[in-house]
Amino acid sequence: MDILSEARRRSLAGFLEVYDAAQVKAEGKAGRILLEAIANLDPAARVGIAAVLLDDGAHAREVFSDGVNPLHVMFGQVRLAPEIEAPLLRRLIDAGADVNAVAKKFGTPLDLLIGRFQYDDDSLAPYYDVLFSYDDLDLLKLGAFNKSAYDLVVSHQRRPMLQARMEQHLRNHSSRGQG
Repeated sequence: MDILSEARRRSLAGFLEVYDAAQVKAEGKAGRILLEAIANLDPAARVGIAAVLLDDGAHAREVFSDGVNPLHVMFGQVRLAPEIEAPLLRRLIDAGADVNAVAKKFGTPLDLLIGRFQYDDDSLAPYYDVLFSYDDLDLLKLGAFNKSAYDLVVSHQRRPMLQARMEQHLRNHSSRGQG
């Protein structure tokens, strides 16, 4: 049995049936299993399994070879569940996931979130709340299509709430650097 595929496909209860924290820790696989858990298509399983792994000391610094980190995986899911995933998002960032990481095909995690047009700004607001609580969020870092997240929002003109929050964040952070 491959614990990586089990994290990706099982429910929380099913995963716990096969999960051995001591073995995972001894093999140094916790970060990779966390990435797989976040790729689970069931939001409740995704959150539950990831929480168990984080509780057991998994870090969130792990990345796939193309630069995809846990935040990219979360925001790239078919079904997002902001109401239960926003606390997980905070835990992932606090556990080492880089909010500004650039993946070759997807840009930054925020670039991916911006492109989730099946969700409106109000639905994504819990994610925005978490992301904007981090001072190191870099809205001008070049990501997808050689554009920054801010440039993507301005060019799409489909995320007015996000654009307003970005502009406020940029104003707040530019004024801190002056004086």
